[in-house]
Amino acid sequence: MMEAEEILAHHKIRPTAVRLLIWREIQKLTDAFSATELEGRIPTVDRSTLFRALALFQEHQLLHLFDDGTGEHKYCRCMCRHDEDYCESHDHGPCHHVHATCIICHRTFCLRQQHIPAVNLPEGFEAREFNYVVRGICAECNRRWHGRMPYGSLA
Repeated sequence: MMEAEEILAHHKIRPTAVRLLIWREIQKLTDAFSATELEGRIPTVDRSTLFRALALFQEHQLLHLFDDGTGEHKYCRCMCRHDEDYCESHDHGPCHHVHATCIICHRTFCLRQQHIPAVNLPEGFEAREFNYVVRGICAECNRRWHGRMPYGSLA
């Protein structure tokens, strides 16, 4: 696994102390996260600096941003190669995988092994973004709520 400084440099991002701090915290996360969640994990970094770093990481394809339907955009580390903590090359385009969001706890899981299925688009239509989210109840919430409340009451 590459060190944070190497990853940022590899993606042509100047590895400042704050960017390294933010990226190292992101590397600890296994699933999608919101800027608010990340801000809570590193309260020493002000909000505007955090958002600038997230935008920079997204611009350099270290992260992708998506809407999971919870009302807050989520970020996910781009991991095109499943055996690496970074993408060696983005010549093939950005990462596109499926996300699963729990309708109870709003946690979003990255299903990196599940690629977004091909969609037949109208002739001449050029896709720019992909967002494939499956909404349901995660295992933890399912165990906690199973049998206590009808499904329709949970949403």
